[in-house]
Formats: sequence, C-alpha cells, structure tokens
Amino acid sequence: MTSVCLIGNSHLAVLKLGWPDIQASFADMELEFYAAAGGSLDLAVSNGRLVPADDATRKRLAVTSAKSGDIEPSYSAYVICGLMLSAMTAVRAFTRRLMELRSAHQAQIATDADFNSAVHDALRDTLAIDVLRKLRKITAAPVFLIATPLPAYERHSEIWERLTRQKQNERLARVYNAACDRLAREFGAIFLPQPPETVGENGLTTPSEYYLLPIDYVRTEKAPHTHMNQAYGGIILRNALQKIRNAP
Repeated sequence: MTSVCLIGNSHLAVLKLGWPDIQASFADMELEFYAAAGGSLDLAVSNGRLVPADDATRKRLAVTSAKSGDIEPSYSAYVICGLMLSAMTAVRAFTRRLMELRSAHQAQIATDADFNSAVHDALRDTLAIDVLRKLRKITAAPVFLIATPLPAYERHSEIWERLTRQKQNERLARVYNAACDRLAREFGAIFLPQPPETVGENGLTTPSEYYLLPIDYVRTEKAPHTHMNQAYGGIILRNALQKIRNAP
C-alpha cells in the first residue's frame, strides 16, 4: 500500500472532497490529510518529525488527519498544496518588475529572463516553500508541489484586461510556472502545474465551471483567492496520484 501525506490549507479540502470520486482507481493508495486555515500552518522540525508549533495548529491537524497532528517521515510520498504559493503573488512581482523595466526604457526588449528572479524570489518566501524546506529535513521521499488554484477571472478582471493589453499573459504564465518548478527542484521535489482542462484561455485563471461558489459572489468576495469545487479537486488529485504512481 502506498501511503500519501497531503499537507495544505483550505485549498487542500477540495482535494479531499474529490477523493471519493476517484478512490476506486487508486485502491493501492492510502491518503491522510493535514490542513490548517490560510497561512496559519506553523510547523517545526523535532525528533525527525514535523510538529505543530502551537496548540491551535495541533488541534486542527489532529482533526483533519485523525491522528496526533505530528507529520511522520514514514509516508511513501508527500503532497504540499496551496499554502500561499499563488499566481497572485507572481502577478504582483511581475508587475513591479515590468514597471522597473519601463522606467529604464527596457520593457520593449525584455525577455522571460528579465522577470525570472523577481517572481522566483517572491514565491520563495511563501509558506509552501517553508514547509517543503522543513519536510526535506525529515524525509527523502518523493514530494509533489501543488499551487493555490489559479484565480477567478471575475475576481481580478482589471488585472487580466491590463495584462492582455500589454500582451504579457503568456510570458507571466511561463515565468510563474518556471519559478514554481525551479523552487520545487531546489528541494528535490516536483511541481505539478494545473492540468490544461482547468486553465482559462489566458493561461492565468481557472474557468467558472470549477468555482465553488456562485459567480456573483466570486465577483465581490474579498479573499484574494477563489476556492474551487469537487470536480476540480478530483482532477487535481487524480493528476497528483498518477504522478506518484509513476514516480521512480
């Protein structure tokens, strides 16, 4: 039996929702979920395990995993999901860098390389990479990195319209995925980009058919990220488990 430990925040919940839909196809796998809301997952390395740094986190991880809350090094594979690794972080870093290049009159001749460091450095400081870094101190098992779902077009339509006018959509998508991939590889992990069927035409958003909540609510919600539905969770989880199954 292949044991899989999944670590994340509320975006991990949708993978758990999708698990019953695909479970029959992965009867050889046993999944355990460790989740804490937002950016509250505070873990420390202790005695060869990842342990919650406070009682509130321990209680949450104990509830979601039905275990003690400690993350053991004995799983066959690990999945890190969400935890602030986000396209929106990349958008902000990319936009700042584009403004710098324009001020220097270099925007017209810029290449992907002119944005790589800015986006990589912004994503490096996210909670997902912090957890990955700590996880590598307790295990050499395969680790797979899944970012926060690409956001809803309607939630930030002015940003996507501006990027379209600037003809920067494709570049930003490339730079974002490349930065996530590079960060994963720095710790011997594998980044799993969103499967193509869950990515919008601009390469930076998730289609409305996967939103958890009605589109009118999504337009006005204050959260920077949009939560997705069970169908999305099943697709993302199936992709991850297939990669785990095929891993050397």
